[in-house]
Amino acid sequence: MAKAKSNKKEERKKATLGHFDHDAFLQQISKRIKTLRKQKGFKSYELFAYDIEVSRAGMSKYEAGTFDDIRMRTLLKIIDGLGISPKEFFSEGFL
Repeated sequence: MAKAKSNKKEERKKATLGHFDHDAFLQQISKRIKTLRKQKGFKSYELFAYDIEVSRAGMSKYEAGTFDDIRMRTLLKIIDGLGISPKEFFSEGFL
């Protein structure tokens, strides 16, 4: 006996938002950048930005938390400039 083919479509899984506060997360990134920069001995955000080839205006916004978005490549430059890995960067305060 042949099995009848079902015409029912399987319901797809839908992604949802609201699992965490995006703005609060960006603020955590901002605080982490500034704290680590100072801990690593970089006294001036301007010179640090120059060294890692990020705009001074952008770096100011990233540290002040007055940005809406940050490019992944820029964040990776900042993390690399701090001499740490992404895992180390996100190890504290991002639980």
